[in-house]
Amino acid sequence: MTIDLSLLETAATKWDEAAKKFEAVQKIYDSKVKSVGLDGSWSGQAQLVARPNMQVTDQQFAAAPKEARAIASILRDAHSQFVELRGKVKSAVADAVKAGMKVSETGTASYDFSKVSASEANDARYQAKVQEAEVSWTRLIQAAVKAVDDADQGVKLALKAAVADPNPVDAAVNGFNGKAEGDIEKVEAKEAKELATKLNSGDKLSDKEMAEFQRLFRDNEHNKAFSQTFLAGIGAKGTIELTNKFFDLAKGDNKKSFHALEKGLATTLASATKSPSDPFYKKWREDLKKAGVEKYDLDVVHDKIGLSKGHGQGARGYQSLVTLMKQGKGYSSRFLSDLTDDMIAAERKDKNIWDLYGDFSGKDDGWFANDPVDGALDIMSRDPKTATQYLDPAADGGNDRLKYLLRDRDWDLKNTTNWRGNIEIVGADASEADVRSGFGRALEAAATGDVPGTDHTLGYHTEAESRVMHDTIKILDDGRNGTDIPDNLRSNLGRMLVDYTPETHEILSGTGPYMDKDGVWHDGSGGKDAHMSVPKESLTRIMRGVAEDGKAFGEMYDAERYYSAGTLSKTDFSDPNNRAAAIEGASHVFGFYDGISSDIARDKKNDAISWANHFQTAEFVITGGMQAGASALKGQPTGFIADAAYRILYAGFYDWKEDQIAQANAAAAQETEYHFTTGQKQVDHMVAGWAQQNGYGQESGLSRHLVGSGQERYDSARTEALIYLD
Repeated sequence: MTIDLSLLETAATKWDEAAKKFEAVQKIYDSKVKSVGLDGSWSGQAQLVARPNMQVTDQQFAAAPKEARAIASILRDAHSQFVELRGKVKSAVADAVKAGMKVSETGTASYDFSKVSASEANDARYQAKVQEAEVSWTRLIQAAVKAVDDADQGVKLALKAAVADPNPVDAAVNGFNGKAEGDIEKVEAKEAKELATKLNSGDKLSDKEMAEFQRLFRDNEHNKAFSQTFLAGIGAKGTIELTNKFFDLAKGDNKKSFHALEKGLATTLASATKSPSDPFYKKWREDLKKAGVEKYDLDVVHDKIGLSKGHGQGARGYQSLVTLMKQGKGYSSRFLSDLTDDMIAAERKDKNIWDLYGDFSGKDDGWFANDPVDGALDIMSRDPKTATQYLDPAADGGNDRLKYLLRDRDWDLKNTTNWRGNIEIVGADASEADVRSGFGRALEAAATGDVPGTDHTLGYHTEAESRVMHDTIKILDDGRNGTDIPDNLRSNLGRMLVDYTPETHEILSGTGPYMDKDGVWHDGSGGKDAHMSVPKESLTRIMRGVAEDGKAFGEMYDAERYYSAGTLSKTDFSDPNNRAAAIEGASHVFGFYDGISSDIARDKKNDAISWANHFQTAEFVITGGMQAGASALKGQPTGFIADAAYRILYAGFYDWKEDQIAQANAAAAQETEYHFTTGQKQVDHMVAGWAQQNGYGQESGLSRHLVGSGQERYDSARTEALIYLD
C-alpha cells in the first residue's frame, strides 16, 4: 500500500531510452559492419562464415528495440492499473472505517465497539448485524486486494512473454523478442486461448491451469481488448464448444470451478460485443450465424434420453450460447437484438430447429435454454429499455417482432427425437411448463419500463412503452373472451394492466379523452407522460383472459381500488357534478370487473371457488398502488395521494377478497346464472369513507344519498361487459 508506484514509470522511460540506444547502435552496425559484408567488397571463406552470424546480429538489433518498447508499454500499463486498483483498496478501507469498522493489516474488518454504547454492544440482535457487516466489509476489501494480485499476475505473465526467446533453436541464445506484445490484456488473451484450446481438444486442465483460467477471466472481465482477442482467437464455434465443455464438466467437485469459468466467459462475451461499430462485431456475428445453427454433442441433452453422444440428439449452438449468457450481464442492446433476430431468422427457415426430446423445464432442468429465443428475451427483461426498443412496433421504422411473438410464432416444443436402441422414433408436440416465460417477462419490462419483480411506479410511461401495451392488447384480442391467452402470459399481462391502471380506469369509465381514442399520445412535452387507449371491448376481453389467473385478476382489482380511492380523494366534495362524476366513474369501472367475475363463474361453476381462493394470494403493495393516483393528480405529491386514498379505504373498509370467495361459493351452488356484486359494494364503502373524511357521518342525509348513487352505471357496465364476453 505504501510502495512508490512511480518507479514503474521511471523504469518504462529507461526502457524507451534503451530502445533508442539499440536503434543507434544498429545504425552504426549497419554502416560499419553489415555494409562491409554485403556490398560485395568482401569475399572468400571468412565472408561465407561471417554472413550467417551477421544476419542473426542484424535480426537481434531489429528485435531489441521492439522488446524494449513492449516492456516499457507493459510497465506503463502496470502503473496505471496498480494506481487505480490500489485506490479502490484504500477507498474500500475508508468506507469500512466510515461505517464503524477497524481494518487490520491483513484486511480483516472488525467493528469498533468504542463508538457505541455498552447496551448496544451487548445486544444480541445488534451483534448479529455487526457480524454480518464485518463479513461483508471483509469480503469487499479482500476482493479489492485480490484484484491487485490478479493484475500483478497479469503483469508478470506479460513481462515473461515479452522477454521469451521467440526461436530457441536459432543461433541467438536467449535472443531478443521481435514479436513482443506490449498490451498485457492481449498477452493474457493468448494464454486464455491456449487453455481453451486444450480443453476443447479433450485434455484436462491441472489445478494450477484452472486457477489461472479463472484469474484471466476475472482480471479482464470488462476489458474489450482481452475479450475480443480471446473470442476472435477461438472463434464462434470454439466458444460454443468451450461452453459445452464447461457444462459437461461442471459436476461434483468441479462444479464451483467450472461455474466460475462459465460466468467469466459470459462476461467476456458481453465485453467483446459492446460496440457494434468494431470490426470484430460484424465478423463475430456472421461466424455465429453459422456456428449457432450447427449441432453439438452435449451431455445434458443426451442424458434426457439415456444415450451416449452421437445419436442425433445434438444441441444447437445458439441453445448453448444463450444458456451461457444467462449467467452474465451487461450485454449491449444491439447485441441482444441482433442475436434474437438472427435466431428468429433461423427458425423461420426451419420451424423445428430447436426440437429436442425431453422436458427442459422446472427447477432442475430449466437452466438449459432449449428455446434460445425465449431465453434471449428473458435476458432482455433485465434491461427494460432494451426490451422496449426490441418490442416497440415502431422501432427501426416499424417491425413485426411483437406480432410474431404474440401470434405467429410456434411456441410448441416438439419431442421429435426418441430412441429405442438405435431406432429413431418421431414424437408428438409437448408444451413445457416454462414456455413463453422469458417472453412474458420481456413483454412486461417493455410495456412498463420496470424489471419484472421490482417495485413499479404506476401511471408513467414513454411513448414506446405505451405502444407496446396498446399493440399487445390489440394483437391478443381475437374477438372472443380472451380464454385462449397463453397461461404463461397471464400473470405478466396482469402486472402490465396493473401498471396501466390510470388508463384502464379511464377507458372503462367511458369519460374524458379516452372515450374516442385508439392509440398512443402525449400529455405534454414527451418523456414519461404518454398514454394509450383501446376500445372498451378489447380491454374487457383481455382482462377476462388474464382473469383466468385468479391471483393476477386480484392484483388488478386491488390496484383499481387504490386508484379509484385516489380519484375520489382529489374530487371537490362540495360540487355535486364532480361528486356524481367520480362516483359514477368508479361504479362503471367496477361494473366491468364484476361482469368479468360473473363470466368466470358462469364458465367455471365448481372451479369458481378455487379461482376465487387465488385472490387471497394477490398482493398489491400500498405504496406502489398509490402511485397509480399520481397521473390523475398532476402536480400533487404522491405521498399526499397515498395518505388520502388510504384514509378513504380504511374508513370505508371492505374485505373484497372474502366477499369474492363467498360469492364464488354462491355461484357454485346456483343452478342458474349468478352475478357478482362485489364491485358496487366496494364503491359504496369507498363513498362512505369519502363522506366521512369530508365531515359527514354514515347516517347523514348526504351520505345516505351518495351511497348507491352509482348503481345504474354499475349495472349497465356489468351488462356491457357480459355482452362483450358472450
